[in-house]
Amino acid sequence: MMSGWMLSVDFGTSNTAAAHTGIVTGAVETLPLTHQGNLMSSAVFVESPATIDVGDVALNRAETNPAAFIPFPKRVVGQGMVHVNGYDIPASLPVAAVLHTVIGRATAAHRDQAPSHLVLTHPEGWSPREVGVLLDAAARVGYGSGQVSTVSEPRAAAHYYSRTETMPAGTKIAVFDFGGGTLDIAVLTATDANSFDIIAARGDNSLGGKNLDTVLRGWVDHMLNDRNPDLLHFIRTSAPLHVTRSLDDSIQRAKELLSSSPSATITVNGNGHQETLSITRPEFESLIAAAVDRAVALTRQTLTDAGITHPSQLSALYLTGGSSRIPLVHQRLAALGPIATLDDPKTVVAQGALISAGVQRDYTNSRLATPGSGASPNAHPTPAQIHPAFALNATTQRTHTSGPSSSKTIKYLAAAGTLVVIGAIVAAAIALRPSPDNSNVNNPAAAGTTTTAPTTTAGPVTDADTVKAALPTALSGASENCRQSTFTTDGALVISCDIKKSNQLAKSFSEYGNRFTASLDLKQAKKTLLGYREYDYGNYTLVENDSRTAGVNISDGSSGQVSGSYVNMETGLTVDVYGMTDADAVTNFFRTTGLL
Repeated sequence: MMSGWMLSVDFGTSNTAAAHTGIVTGAVETLPLTHQGNLMSSAVFVESPATIDVGDVALNRAETNPAAFIPFPKRVVGQGMVHVNGYDIPASLPVAAVLHTVIGRATAAHRDQAPSHLVLTHPEGWSPREVGVLLDAAARVGYGSGQVSTVSEPRAAAHYYSRTETMPAGTKIAVFDFGGGTLDIAVLTATDANSFDIIAARGDNSLGGKNLDTVLRGWVDHMLNDRNPDLLHFIRTSAPLHVTRSLDDSIQRAKELLSSSPSATITVNGNGHQETLSITRPEFESLIAAAVDRAVALTRQTLTDAGITHPSQLSALYLTGGSSRIPLVHQRLAALGPIATLDDPKTVVAQGALISAGVQRDYTNSRLATPGSGASPNAHPTPAQIHPAFALNATTQRTHTSGPSSSKTIKYLAAAGTLVVIGAIVAAAIALRPSPDNSNVNNPAAAGTTTTAPTTTAGPVTDADTVKAALPTALSGASENCRQSTFTTDGALVISCDIKKSNQLAKSFSEYGNRFTASLDLKQAKKTLLGYREYDYGNYTLVENDSRTAGVNISDGSSGQVSGSYVNMETGLTVDVYGMTDADAVTNFFRTTGLL
């Protein structure tokens, strides 16, 4: 049996939840993250790259300097670099701050014993690059290769809901995850190995509980326009942040209350005025009907993708995410499949992540160690090692503060002592953290290198030389310092390489980067490219080749750093680039190398 205990973190758009193996029972239990409940706000306040507040503290400080406030750090993961409060910081840094706070809370609950293993969840539609940002954040808080694993949110939810029974192989279930900022639907089929394969998935990054709040806020404005236009003018034009936040909180409470009560009230205060507005459930349902219809239509499309044309073909439709509590959502989804019993939809994913990782089974039979890492399954950090694993300079020492506070500040003090120096913030930008041995991949001679991957199995490739050989000559010849970086969630080895500064390809990159990562997984590549076509990634643009066998998903560069995720469904090759100058540079890079 593995020694120690495990912690899972469901890093959400609006809130973060966590679960752990109980101190007494060893079973999966929800971990309270604040004195008020199980959820903690995911918001962060970046005073500097070395001082980041999380949760309630971040919310309280937001008004003092809005430029330092990131209300939804999960939404910036795909940007690579984030500009906040005058700093350009890696997107993994705010995530690391949230993880640091959760781990500190959990460690205090376990009498200052750190978790032996960390399980992180992510949307099914995330690319390897985005999952890599999550892994980099884990490395920054002391959990590297062999000590952290990831699982998609629908897969985690499926494991939670099926925890009390073994589903026969071939059983099809669906997971409807309606969170605060996103909607994700996945159809899964049970396997002989007591796990699940995802056979269809769709999502909408622009649809979530926040949309319903916005609709309800519009109703409030309409009511105020009739009843108290002066108060409405104040709210719209000059209300301080604490006033608008109070209104937002009142709207959210009313929305949640309407799931169990026939009516609710919303209180609006400001500039010496107060209005109490009453709304009934039928009124609320008429307001949100269009958004719910969008969610149901996306669910129906996902079921069609999976070949499910009748509700009887689906064993269960599991609901998770806070917005799934709404009765109208239940009513509209009931026509698509049997709605499963809800527990606490906000913590289902966090609990299921631990179950999927092997809790309640012998740990030696679960995939807790990263494939090929060579890490001992019993290795785990001591409490003193739970801290962000990055440095501002060579004289920076990492410190850790544990305790029950719901929101902590990450601080680093310049001092002598034991250091773990990864490098400067800019140098650490978006690069995935290499494996402990940091072994280099031998560069094959340019002669004989082809532009297509060698024949591989449909599954993930775990040999570094095979991945390197799959690169086209133009890219392989321009590369240097290739090394093993990490593994994808499906077990494919990811190598990280630098582009030689003297090579023409280096001109496509900004001053912050010249790095790319690559992996080989034919089955995953096909699913990823199809996902790029169907999944709404928000600020991304998909550029495909003429035959539509390969494409690159390009960020819009709103943070000043453009990235691209290339995938080829014929060869299984995935290549991610970061720190490009603009979208055209990404396209030209892949065309110049012969990949697009």
